[in-house]
Amino acid sequence: MNAIIDASSLIVLAREDALWLLDRIFDLVALAPDVERETVTQGKVKGYTDATRIEAAIVAGQLTVISPTEVEEQLATAICQTVPGLSHSDCITLACAKERNLTLVIEDRRGRRAAIMYEIDYVVIQTLPLYGFIAQRLSFAECVDLLNRIGRAMHTDLAVLNVLQAAAEEIHRLRSL
Repeated sequence: MNAIIDASSLIVLAREDALWLLDRIFDLVALAPDVERETVTQGKVKGYTDATRIEAAIVAGQLTVISPTEVEEQLATAICQTVPGLSHSDCITLACAKERNLTLVIEDRRGRRAAIMYEIDYVVIQTLPLYGFIAQRLSFAECVDLLNRIGRAMHTDLAVLNVLQAAAEEIHRLRSL
């Protein structure tokens, strides 16, 4: 499965030193040039350590910067007009996800609503550890650790975090039988 990621999700995973999670779950993880500029170029100017982690992941081939096509640029413009308040970065990410049939990794609520409107499959990073565990690409310990760290970083509601952990625990229990 291939994915494309938005800036905020990328930043949180980099801050948590968890970019490796993307590599474990997806075959390819793309990002738009706007996302690279926002997370790496602007982040380095501001002295953010997550910027150097993201840059290193790009250099290592764990993240791939893609060039939007003319059709994707046109769709991004349409999305920005249809969903006020989205950045161009989010709109181009949505357009690339739609046109290339990529799973969208996005946190922004407006972005998720746009994904639903445009019938784009998406996931939020709070659920990625569970996806990885279900696919047997993460150990139970890695899953629980990441659920907790990402949950704290994203201020995930405790009830949601408990449900995700309970699901992981039940899967772990059933696999241990």
